[in-house]
Amino acid sequence: MAFTQNDSSSVLITGTTSGIGRGLMDFYVKKGIKVFAVNRRQDAALEALYPTVEFHKVDIQDAAAVKKLIADLVDRKKVPSIFVLNAGINKVDNDEFFSLDGFREVLNTNLFGALNFVAPLVALRHQLPETKIVAISSVTNYAANPYCLGYYISKKALTQSFKVFCEMYRKTNLKFKWVVLGPVLTPIVSSSDKFPKIMTQIKNWFSVSVDRTVKAIAKFAVSNRVSMIFPFRARILFRGIWLAQQLIPGFYRGRKRS
Repeated sequence: MAFTQNDSSSVLITGTTSGIGRGLMDFYVKKGIKVFAVNRRQDAALEALYPTVEFHKVDIQDAAAVKKLIADLVDRKKVPSIFVLNAGINKVDNDEFFSLDGFREVLNTNLFGALNFVAPLVALRHQLPETKIVAISSVTNYAANPYCLGYYISKKALTQSFKVFCEMYRKTNLKFKWVVLGPVLTPIVSSSDKFPKIMTQIKNWFSVSVDRTVKAIAKFAVSNRVSMIFPFRARILFRGIWLAQQLIPGFYRGRKRS
């Protein structure tokens, strides 16, 4: 027997304390859509600003905690019709060129944090009504970036995983979708000063605002498309970077290694 959703237009978003997640939450609230916000830390000030949002303090790296959250939503018949798996972090190397701990933390958040939601939903695939699961990926998956190796690997794996899920579960009510984003002017991206000057300039040329990105994601989430690149010109940028990597030795040089 299928579970009946409390609100067919409700949405769950991970990572809503800032950036794209915060923008999505604000967008949906203004549209009168019920939002379930999942964050690692509790933010009383943020919760006061959005009294209609149901906030959940959950570490998405903890598979058991995520599974418990899904079970609670099922018991209450409040499984959202859309899941936006947005939470992500980036670790630009600081003292060392490669940090295993930083690499592991990025993968645990960006990749396994999303898969921790996928696993319990897949287990319920024969019981749920149509449920759209949207992964927020990045054009960095097109070209390796030695300054953010963990981020590149995590987004590459996330994108490929959702491509496989889309095919594996196409005959079920689970609709796997992924968004490949170019540079978005979030506070973190805008303040980053750890990239070579030319890369920072290129990034600024191809960047888009959070507001435009949020509207594009919201429109895509309810569409029948399974993937979206936004803005499309960002694909040209990172395909160009990939080509430069093949043709120009030491393309990423210029950074001082410790």
